[in-house]
Amino acid sequence: MQADRVYTLLHDNGFSNIASLFNEESRRLPDEDALTVARGVIGSYPNAFYRVSRQALPEFIAAVAGLTGEADYRQLTERFAVRRTSPSFWTHSDTLHEAFWRIHPLEAGRLDYNRLENR
Repeated sequence: MQADRVYTLLHDNGFSNIASLFNEESRRLPDEDALTVARGVIGSYPNAFYRVSRQALPEFIAAVAGLTGEADYRQLTERFAVRRTSPSFWTHSDTLHEAFWRIHPLEAGRLDYNRLENR
C-alpha cells in the first residue's frame, strides 16, 4: 500500500449548534451534511476499511453518493469493505499501519479497532 494511496473518508454532520450533548436530533441540519476525503490517516478510531482499485473508484463513488439506507450500505460493504472477519484483515491492518508511520511519523500510533464495524 503506497502512502499516496491511503485516504480517510469523513462524514461531516451538520448541526445548528453543538452547545449541548442532549437532544441532538433537534439541532441536526442534514442538508448541511458533507463528506470530506483527506490524504492519509485521520483519527484513531476507524469505523470501516475499504479497499478500492483505481478502476472501481467511479463505482465506489456512485455507491457512496447513492446511499439511502441499510440495504445500500450492505451492498457497499459487500463490494468494498475489509471486514474483521476477512482473511486479509490483519495483513491489511499491518500495511495500513506501515503507511500511517510513513505518512505521519510524528503523529502515528496504533489504530483502535473498538469502533470498527463488521457488518
